[in-house]
Amino acid sequence: MKSLFTGLAVIFFGLIFCSTGVSAQDNQPKIINGGILNGKAINLPKPTYPADAREAKAEGPVGVRITIDEAGNVISAEADLVDFRKSIGDGTAETEHQAIHPALREAAENAAREAKFSPTFLNGQPVKVSGRIVYNFVVGDRENQDDSKNISGGVLNGKATSLPKPVYPPAAAAIRAEGTVGISVVIDEEGNVVSAKAFSGHPLLRAAAVKAARDAKFSPTLLNGEQVKVAGVLMYNFVAPKDEDQ
Repeated sequence: MKSLFTGLAVIFFGLIFCSTGVSAQDNQPKIINGGILNGKAINLPKPTYPADAREAKAEGPVGVRITIDEAGNVISAEADLVDFRKSIGDGTAETEHQAIHPALREAAENAAREAKFSPTFLNGQPVKVSGRIVYNFVVGDRENQDDSKNISGGVLNGKATSLPKPVYPPAAAAIRAEGTVGISVVIDEEGNVVSAKAFSGHPLLRAAAVKAARDAKFSPTLLNGEQVKVAGVLMYNFVAPKDEDQ
């Protein structure tokens, strides 16, 4: 009888130990994907435009992959190495891309590290978040610039009055293509998108993102009381549908 009691006690405490171990594993810090994070920052300092990059007329969007800790601080920041807008090739593995000016990469990373976010909670627990911040560097006083004023608006997702979601292409779904697609856009004085061109992202997702970008709408932008054109980027995050949704 005593041995039976001892055996039951061992099993009982063993179950408690296992349960505690599982609970501890469940409570391990999680990290979630936040997509494009520009519009979610509570403080997003602008990067300093490096003099040597300006002199070299280096410009364009620079994406920075970041990780945000449970308190909302950026703990890692790594800028893209290449500018996908200036590619040579047909979008295959043989495509060559122009490297982003190192000074722009450094400036973007430094600014991203200073960004601040509100903590993100999952099931009541603060979690880490991964995502991207996109900065758009534009050289002033460009040569051959037209007479109309054109200002840089950076990432424009949060400024749209209407931002249709892109349709997930069947061909992309077939191979479960996903990720972020960046679109360079120009918005006219009335708030309509008059130019949209993909500069990053999976080739099978780009056309859908461009189509959605062309249908976006914005309020007119005023500069000194005058309506002006705006150049910037729209970012779309594609997530492969689950098997049961296909």
